[in-house]
Amino acid sequence: MLIWHLSEAEIREAARLSRLAIWNDRYGWQGGIHPRGKALSVRLCVDETQPRDEERLLPFQKRSYHGRRLPYVTWEGHREFMRQAFKINPDARIKSALADYRGFADFLAKHPATRNRNLSV
Repeated sequence: MLIWHLSEAEIREAARLSRLAIWNDRYGWQGGIHPRGKALSVRLCVDETQPRDEERLLPFQKRSYHGRRLPYVTWEGHREFMRQAFKINPDARIKSALADYRGFADFLAKHPATRNRNLSV
């Protein structure tokens, strides 16, 4: 996703408050948050330092159709990250594969419609 009007430190704080991690940080690649024009490019993943639930899942962790735990973040996890990011700056802009949110009010109006939406459509 692309994020405008938040610093790298603010993005990391939103991820921490959401109990998530930055993808590149998890896999040992440097940076994790990259400039892309005037925006910062970010990819989220589950935070392995968080406690697991009774099904051995981390917060907001996806499962494959066969029940295998995946490092990918659920729709609910992305929603929680965006809520935290907009708490930090209500005028931020977050562009995901499903929508372009220009501020917190726009996020509240558009985000529910992205649930169960197929990326290939």
